Amino acid sequence: MRRYSVSIDGMHCVACAEAVRKAIEGTKGVRKVQVNFATGHAIVEVDDEFDFRSLADAIERVGYRLTTTSVEFALNKPLDEKAVEALKATSGVLMVEHVGAHVFIHYIGSVVSRHELTGKLQALGYEVEQVERLMEKPFDEVSAAPLRALVGLAISFTIMAVLMSPLANSLWAQLLTFILATFVIVWVGMPFFRRGINAALHRTATMDTLVSIGALSSYGYSAFELVAMNLGLHAHGHLYFDSASFILSAISLGKWLEGRARSIATVSLHQLVSMLPSTATVLRDGSEVKLPLETVKAGDIVVVRVGERVPVDGIVLRGVGSVDESLLTGESEPAIKRENDEVLGGSFCVDGFMQVEALRVGESTFIAQMARLMEEAQSTKPRMQRLADKLAAIFVPAVLALSLFTLILWLVIVGDLARAIIAAVSVTIIACPCAMGLATPTAIAVLLGRLAQLGIFIRNAEAIERASEVTTAVLDKTGTVTKGQMQVVSVWSPTVSEDELLRIAASVERGTHHPIAQALMRAASERNLALLEPTNVHTEVGVGVTAMFAGEAMCLGQGNIVVFIGSIDASSVPVDAPIKDWLENGWSVIGVWANSDLLGCIALTDELRQDAIEAVHELKAMGISVILATGDKPEVAFRVASKLDCDVLPLATPQRKAELVRQLQAKGECVLMVGDGVNDAIALSQADVGVAVASGAELLAQAADALLVSEHLTTLVDFVLLAKNCKRIMLQNLFWAFAYNMAALPIAAFGKLNPMIAAVAMALSSITVVGNALRMRTMKV
Repeated sequence: MRRYSVSIDGMHCVACAEAVRKAIEGTKGVRKVQVNFATGHAIVEVDDEFDFRSLADAIERVGYRLTTTSVEFALNKPLDEKAVEALKATSGVLMVEHVGAHVFIHYIGSVVSRHELTGKLQALGYEVEQVERLMEKPFDEVSAAPLRALVGLAISFTIMAVLMSPLANSLWAQLLTFILATFVIVWVGMPFFRRGINAALHRTATMDTLVSIGALSSYGYSAFELVAMNLGLHAHGHLYFDSASFILSAISLGKWLEGRARSIATVSLHQLVSMLPSTATVLRDGSEVKLPLETVKAGDIVVVRVGERVPVDGIVLRGVGSVDESLLTGESEPAIKRENDEVLGGSFCVDGFMQVEALRVGESTFIAQMARLMEEAQSTKPRMQRLADKLAAIFVPAVLALSLFTLILWLVIVGDLARAIIAAVSVTIIACPCAMGLATPTAIAVLLGRLAQLGIFIRNAEAIERASEVTTAVLDKTGTVTKGQMQVVSVWSPTVSEDELLRIAASVERGTHHPIAQALMRAASERNLALLEPTNVHTEVGVGVTAMFAGEAMCLGQGNIVVFIGSIDASSVPVDAPIKDWLENGWSVIGVWANSDLLGCIALTDELRQDAIEAVHELKAMGISVILATGDKPEVAFRVASKLDCDVLPLATPQRKAELVRQLQAKGECVLMVGDGVNDAIALSQADVGVAVASGAELLAQAADALLVSEHLTTLVDFVLLAKNCKRIMLQNLFWAFAYNMAALPIAAFGKLNPMIAAVAMALSSITVVGNALRMRTMKV
């Protein structure tokens, strides 16, 4: 089973998204689907051999379209039918057209890449002599939307002026307004009518259904009145051509402005996607060659100069550079990258020159993982949005029923067809399911972008709601409140030299990534110690590491020797060992055993993050209790906790941390757990909100709701504050969306609302909801 994000054109309201969801869900091979109207994307989980053409057909059958990319290849010979079928069989390819030696392929860019298509053609025996990307053109209704709206409004005001003039009852004036209104109905209204008809054919009703019925009712009644008056069927009547044209024009303008605002809400995701350059300078046979980025492979040497973006995640082999990573990690100051330092794709080289060995390329890069996380998070729904969607699903049919009831009631009670139609049209137009559909997704999209700028990435929208309710924060120590860059500060052994003990310990830990292991490796490297090759290495999380060595490779005699490294108790070592003093200093101490005999001890220390104390202080100021849960001995744990001024749980194994979270939850606490994502995986999963401290290499491997990539622990405070603001804005949006409809519908039903004012109000309601969400982009935290 595979998971993809696809873009869908033409969705304009929650009902549209629901129709698309049902169509995708009913496609053979689809396991799960989430559709987000606000972002225009769907996340689909499909079988491995899934045919995406069936997905495209299903979406088109309900009146929408899967966004595709097109590419043209110039080959060395004409394409034969066998090759055409092979291309069509490629997952993500929707259509293959060929003329002579040219082939045009339409495909889904999130499923298959141009580079993969090139490789496919080459594997089929063709030489790709030229490649030219053809950018997909948007629908005409999208590109022409502002022009349609502005021309329609100009014509609408002209119609109003004519109908309000002294000549309004003359035949030529009435014919002029009919002709102008007909033009608006055909040109401006056609997109609404087309989508409305598609919805009707598929037995659904959307916002386009409401707009189409409202506009056509006003237009049809006015056309009937025009004919009736001029045939002498009755003496006078009122024409509503201005209402018909204004409804379509005002709503078109509103939808275009709403779309612009929604694009601003998701701008952070677009920034991420566009940060990687399209080409990279690669060293090949000693020469620099500029290649398309998709052709760069792990192990290639990439050259990065001043003013260029790093195209891959990698390690600096030669050179020194000053790199701006602000859009990736939230760090405002450029970082100096030297040999053996890691650089991230998308970061900007402010100064210097670097040759970088590519470690991660394409979808495995840090920036690609971040973009995928943001896209998937935007497609998830919090509890309040799921409730709003359920209400919105029945809203359009309910409005149509109310409109029909209003029409009948006015005809029965008043007997005035004109007033009955206007009241019914007003009911149809004033209803706005879009505002309900946009209330929470836009707020979440803005928040995700804001948090990404700060260096924290959310996996699902429900975590935002829960984060706003946090009452207790449980913090791991190593790598969380501390820098995770431990250093060896002292070595003691009664039987072997310090170098030998350090050599043995570093050899056992060489295959792990724990901060203690990294510290031992660095210390051994600084002393130029040659490491040994262990066998049967076994790590027991929270306990220690066991490995086996051949005796002749060490100074401990013959035969296989089992070495164990783990925490140590001061009472279990000789009295002349400095363990007690080390623990009083707040250092972490590990013991090294060979065949159950103590070889010696190693002391390490880890500095607090610069803003750890500030972060804990601010969390407590918000009324959130803070507990430090660490596997360290009480001496170390209490020393760190006293600096942070928080409660502490020492000797906490991964299971004990999870049990602590469960105990707090049983007391009614909403728990935020922050840990390194490996030792704390159980507790992170158990917590109401789990935040893993992660790097680019392991960004998607964490079992947490959120991933912290920033060096600043105060980002956690920003996360909670922004989550509270986001929840408040979502509630405000939902309240105003529902209140607007509940207040406006009765007014319209009683005939107290002009259809033109209803159209403006409908458009403004959606824009207001999106605008309220956009406030989070500049909120201070």
